[in-house]
Amino acid sequence: MNKRNFIMQIIFTYLMSGVFIWFAIDSVGNSGWTFFSILYVLFSTSYFVRASKILEIYFKIKKGNKP
Repeated sequence: MNKRNFIMQIIFTYLMSGVFIWFAIDSVGNSGWTFFSILYVLFSTSYFVRASKILEIYFKIKKGNKP
């Protein structure tokens, strides 16, 4: 995996987190805290944590340390 693909994966994962945050806010605004609102928040949290871990690994590799 080259540097560009790594960065694109990080950006895409953060964008997906943002999309699910937007869905959660919209869903809570329309109908309150339903099953789908909670599901959107869980998906968003999952994507955010995944992107943060990938970013941490990217910085470790860039610095020269093995992950």
